[in-house]
Amino acid sequence: MTKGRNRIGILSLGAAFVGFLFVTFQPWLGLERILLFGGLSLRTLLSAFFDASLVGALADWFAVTALFKSPLGVRLPHTDIIARNKNAIAEAVPRFLTSFVSEERIASELGVVDFAGKVEKLLERGDARDGINDFLRARLASLLANVVRSGGELSDGFTAVVREIIAYAGNRVDPASAAGALLRWGQREGVDERIIEGGAEALRAGITGNVETLVDTLTPLVKRNAGWQGIFVGRGTIERLLRGAQEELERVRDDPAHDLRLLMARRLRDLSSRLSGETPDPDLVRERLRAWFQKTVEDPATATRAAGFLATIFDRLRGAVQAENTGFVQGVQRVEEVFIFQLKANVEFRGSFNRGLAGLVSSLIAKSRLIEGVTGYLAGLLKNIDEREFVGRIEDAVWNDLQYIRVNGAVVGGMVGIVLAVFSFLVHR
Repeated sequence: MTKGRNRIGILSLGAAFVGFLFVTFQPWLGLERILLFGGLSLRTLLSAFFDASLVGALADWFAVTALFKSPLGVRLPHTDIIARNKNAIAEAVPRFLTSFVSEERIASELGVVDFAGKVEKLLERGDARDGINDFLRARLASLLANVVRSGGELSDGFTAVVREIIAYAGNRVDPASAAGALLRWGQREGVDERIIEGGAEALRAGITGNVETLVDTLTPLVKRNAGWQGIFVGRGTIERLLRGAQEELERVRDDPAHDLRLLMARRLRDLSSRLSGETPDPDLVRERLRAWFQKTVEDPATATRAAGFLATIFDRLRGAVQAENTGFVQGVQRVEEVFIFQLKANVEFRGSFNRGLAGLVSSLIAKSRLIEGVTGYLAGLLKNIDEREFVGRIEDAVWNDLQYIRVNGAVVGGMVGIVLAVFSFLVHR
């Protein structure tokens, strides 16, 4: 018998059988002469108890044994139940488990998990965070290298993807409407003002850093095209003109009410309205933009140039990822530090992070059918197990508990036998 199995069921059956033999065949004790009440003898009660106890113990022995094998090796109907229904049991496992697992239940269980605390502890450990960052950097660099390049050259797959994206944009995107919407968004967000300020500052800085070159270039150009008036133009005139341009650009940069700045803002608003189709477009800006966009999209060289441009960006990103202490790495570290601070200090952010991650994980589990996949794998594994091994493992797991069912059968059967004997005596008295 397998180690760890108790024998209490067999002992209860043996006790019932021994008691039955003792009461039936013992010649020494005059049990029938011992009267308890009203003429009911002790032998009658003991005989009723052990008779019913033996029947109950035998019935439960048969029932328990029939689950795992054929009692006494006799193949009767509805015996060896588990082995005969092994495949049905295996197929019921996924249905049983998945009936308890829903996206709502998973989300409910995950909702009590403090993901923020676990992430916080992980990121606060310097060695763990460095290990995670190194792993992610290596994987990202490998991904960028393998996706973009093949043998040092642009991979055909990458170029094909870029070509498909451009073709999709050519069929789906209205460049005029998109440009108008972009300009309108920039006006709402104040981006146009910042562009004007930045453009004025960039132009002013460009003049400041190249005064001598501009004077040398503009002086002969102005003298040549000014006719006889060119005799009054010299280097000093051009220098004063450039200084005036610098001062005016400073005013454009700093004064929101500057006339030139207001004019540029109005032009941008007018252009966005014309591109969006809200106002007439006498200059056919919309049509020219659409024609240029379609021509560019249909040009085979566009995809090659776009792929090369993106590859350059990816290569630089890969270099930044691989190198130590680059701006990219330092930026990631600063993001992590800000993230940890927010998890600690901002209760609302912490709660939102926990809810969002719980919802994401539960949604991924549900939509990827992970539970069904795991239980389906288990079902297939169970089907491939030998019948006797399958039965033996279940029998080992529940054996000790089933023995107490047999004990209960013997004890309860005996008690019922006594009750029935007393009832019969009282009826026939």
